[in-house]
Amino acid sequence: MAKQLVEVIDRRGHVVHTYAVELPDADCHDAEYEEVALILAEKGGIVAESEYIHLRARCIR
Repeated sequence: MAKQLVEVIDRRGHVVHTYAVELPDADCHDAEYEEVALILAEKGGIVAESEYIHLRARCIR
């Protein structure tokens, strides 16, 4: 299992949450971790549903 910290960012550039994403393959790309974090943010309801489209994510190095 490979673990990566991923920040979820709103349209104003503010970090709304940081997730510790764990994936089974150590060779995963950043985009895969970021996708999981965005899904978690949507399911977790950390922002209004109308804001989902504006969320972005980035891995923390």
